[in-house]
Amino acid sequence: MSAPLWIQQAEGWCASVENSSAGVMLIGAVVTLGNALVYRALRKRLKDVRKRRALADPLQWTLAFIYWLLLAPMVVMAVAGHAGAHLVHHGLPTPLAVAGMAFQFAVWVYGGVLLLAWLPGRLAVGLRRLRRALNSERPSLPMEAELADAERRQLLRKVAFGVPAVIVTTAAVGGVESQRPPVVKRVQQRVGKDSGHLRGFRIVQFSDVHIGSYLERDRLGEITTAINSLRPDMVVCTGDLIDNDVEQLEQAQRCLRNLKSSRGTYMCMGNHEYIAAQGSERTVKEAYKQAGATMLVDEAHRIDVGGAHFWLGGTDFPGVAGGVLGDRPTTRESMNRVLADMDDDGRPRIVLAHHPKTFFEARERQIDLMLSGHTHGGQISLGRIEDCELTPNLPFEFYHKGWYDHHGRHLYVNSGIGSWLPVRLNCPPEITLIELV
Repeated sequence: MSAPLWIQQAEGWCASVENSSAGVMLIGAVVTLGNALVYRALRKRLKDVRKRRALADPLQWTLAFIYWLLLAPMVVMAVAGHAGAHLVHHGLPTPLAVAGMAFQFAVWVYGGVLLLAWLPGRLAVGLRRLRRALNSERPSLPMEAELADAERRQLLRKVAFGVPAVIVTTAAVGGVESQRPPVVKRVQQRVGKDSGHLRGFRIVQFSDVHIGSYLERDRLGEITTAINSLRPDMVVCTGDLIDNDVEQLEQAQRCLRNLKSSRGTYMCMGNHEYIAAQGSERTVKEAYKQAGATMLVDEAHRIDVGGAHFWLGGTDFPGVAGGVLGDRPTTRESMNRVLADMDDDGRPRIVLAHHPKTFFEARERQIDLMLSGHTHGGQISLGRIEDCELTPNLPFEFYHKGWYDHHGRHLYVNSGIGSWLPVRLNCPPEITLIELV
């Protein structure tokens, strides 16, 4: 079983858009248009409350200047495509970039609130017109209309500033939280009685750093220090170490060289490795290898520990027919290749797979544990009901973050360290410590 084909095709389309300069310009233009519509709606509400022309008030000019200054990155991307995105990522100081994108998130949320508020209002207007048409003999009541209008204006006064202020404050908190040091989540994976020498073996997983996006060099150093402080026997990275440019490989190599463990560092490829490579994925793989990481791309290694051993495999990022990220095997083909590299000797089998949807296929195979990333935990978590993580960002995914058990086949999804947008709520950056017991 695997994720539905339409989801894979949608992901492939999104990757193709993100991987082209025209696609970046399209994204920037669409988002900027949305920002303009939200600004128009906000300006109208402020005008209704203040009962005078919005642009006659210096406060309105100030708000407009701040609004468009913070949203300027999207305008730059709309005009300059990849060059604009590069300028935004590398030219802006990280605090300013985080503030701008956190505010962009707030604008999206407020736009959604306006849309949800507008639809019931349109429905109510239609129902009132229908009621008047069906009951034409009822006289109009001017007093009732005036009271209703007064109540409407009082409500506008409360929400015109209140709702945007709450949303912006929440986004600001999320922006700060996205830059916090990663928390350490500890999980245990049981091994059989005949693998006693493996007990106590410590694997530290990190994922989705996205070097180059909202992550300063000093913070990258803090991350490697935090990983080393856990005294890992092995370090694994489940993809997306870089974000969108091979120039970020220099920092990635520095990060990998600074990691310390007795058994080394192992990696699998993420989709952003392919996005950054733009067809030259060998460059990325070789850079990681030169920095001391062992790349596992549809293959497995035997890891000997004392008188016992376990198998560690890694799948490639799943492909679709004609996908823009290159001609790569399907999830099923990847799992076949990984398991073909593992002896059927009853020893623990651990598989690295960037996308957790790989578990749909892997859970039907003889594996013990899969380690994944990719989802960032949704970045915004409203809690979890059994295996269902409540996050508005990934409504069509299933394995969002944390621990999953499917008839003895286990999956752990790391919430990542980096961000799509630098906003995290109830989903902090994460490093995972997996101990074999």
